[in-house]
Amino acid sequence: MSDFDTLFKNYHHSLFVYALKFVADEEVALDLVQDVFTLIWEKKKLNLDDEHLKAYLFRSIRNACLNYLKHQQVVSQYQQFQGIKEMELLYYRDGEESLIEKENLDRIYQAIHSLSDIHREVIELSRFEGLKNKEIAEVLNVPLRTVETRLFRALSALREKLAEKLFHIFLNFCCLKNKVKKLSN
Repeated sequence: MSDFDTLFKNYHHSLFVYALKFVADEEVALDLVQDVFTLIWEKKKLNLDDEHLKAYLFRSIRNACLNYLKHQQVVSQYQQFQGIKEMELLYYRDGEESLIEKENLDRIYQAIHSLSDIHREVIELSRFEGLKNKEIAEVLNVPLRTVETRLFRALSALREKLAEKLFHIFLNFCCLKNKVKKLSN
């Protein structure tokens, strides 16, 4: 049997257990021990006496484990940095989106306030108060058909004043606001 085989049989298990104390992962510990033995094979360090060879092996395993742990720490820091970077991008994108939404809502409110009083009142009661056409007719003391006509004209005027996208935002915003209002009651 060669000197390397003897060395491998005598120290492999104890080096593996020693590596496990550092890395706490059997596969990693086995890989590190294998790497050290490969290094010994390549560098032909077999000419050391037993006492020095044993010290060299354990020091090599310790250094390999410490290098592995240091590398894992760098990987972990990089992953945390990437996570922070992604959160930052989401935060700023959300901030940008909320600014755009605010500008869109400002345009919508300006368009509503530019309507005649009759049309603005019907839109506000319908879209912001969530009243049905029949309820609006009762509040305004006008016929149901009049409410329907005013609402149709008000929405047509808003569609002309607002871009298609803003008009859809307006319709969705009003529906969402009404749902939230109903849930809170």
